Amino acid sequence: MINIEKNREINEELENLYASCKAEFLKEYTAAFLSDQNPPERINEFGIIDERLYDSDCGILFIAKETNRWDNKDFEEDKLFRTWLQRISREGIKNKEHVSKHPTMWYNIIRWVTAIQNPELPVDEIASMGSEAVEKLGTIAFTNINKVRGGAASKNEYNQLAKSDVAIKVLKKEIAIIKPAIIVCCGIGAYFDKYIKNEVQKLGCKVIYMPHPAARKSKTQMIDNVRSQL
Repeated sequence: MINIEKNREINEELENLYASCKAEFLKEYTAAFLSDQNPPERINEFGIIDERLYDSDCGILFIAKETNRWDNKDFEEDKLFRTWLQRISREGIKNKEHVSKHPTMWYNIIRWVTAIQNPELPVDEIASMGSEAVEKLGTIAFTNINKVRGGAASKNEYNQLAKSDVAIKVLKKEIAIIKPAIIVCCGIGAYFDKYIKNEVQKLGCKVIYMPHPAARKSKTQMIDNVRSQL
């Protein structure tokens, strides 16, 4: 059942969490990225993408590693990850900057969500889904381990930041606040098992291990992989 008020409360609690950890996260970023002469002034914010569509009783949380190609200008324009992805889910991918040029990640997330939510649909039908099903992005919660901006590629600095006490602590708190029924690990399986899994087991969440959604792998094989773990 979709409870919009409950979803709003979850996102508000997450916003308070991000505000409380901002200084600590930025300190860790500065320590990891010593060469960055223009460090970020704030962190990113995640959570339930569309409060009108998310069913918290059977909610799905996607966890990835970092946000690529985000800069201070985006923050100055109040472009935060959750609201940015919400606009995509409501308006479509077309003309949405980097996403419209490289939609594979988002199309695969759409397919994986559909495979979980609609177990009766044939795999081939799901594999053909793309921009016409973009609203599906609004039915999930999403977060990254790293809450700061990213560059064009994952580097050692990101790994250092991801292993920091604040990154681990905040991710655990996010999961405890959202209380998803299912967690989809997007290319972070080893990290999740080492730092997060024990806490999640106490909440009774089902965990699905997948590659990064932008991975160049067979669409049907990845859909089968999702369903085999349900």
